[in-house]
Amino acid sequence: MRKIPALLAALSLAGLGALVPATGAQAASAYCDNAWKKASSGYFYAFDGTHCRARLGQTQGNDANWGTRGGGFEGDSNKASSILHKGTSGLAVEVYDGTAYRGANACIKKSEYYVSDLTDDSLRSSGGGRTSANNSISSHRWVQASTCGSFLH
Repeated sequence: MRKIPALLAALSLAGLGALVPATGAQAASAYCDNAWKKASSGYFYAFDGTHCRARLGQTQGNDANWGTRGGGFEGDSNKASSILHKGTSGLAVEVYDGTAYRGANACIKKSEYYVSDLTDDSLRSSGGGRTSANNSISSHRWVQASTCGSFLH
């Protein structure tokens, strides 16, 4: 007879869980979902904050130096903590920790939409070493996904 009250208590808690709004990771990913929906088609975006907050810049083209004017990013080297890909060409975007498309790198595919938190991602160097992707991007270019050595997730 004790099983019925325990079952009712469990069902009540399950129902309460459905009424409580999403928090933590679910709410954070909602920011990037929303940013992706509002983003212009054909553009690559980078954000100073995680979860697509505080936009640094956007561009349809390549940018060999995020620290200088031109190319969509100005004074933005080593600041990105999240990125968003809303390209229309099917190309991937390859990001680098050096200017002029040099240094450790990784790609984001169009099908991945965004990387909401670069703190748990890494860029791969030509020697196979890894470096944190967070606050380390200094250039990017659009490339065929088949040429990418590693991908951000």
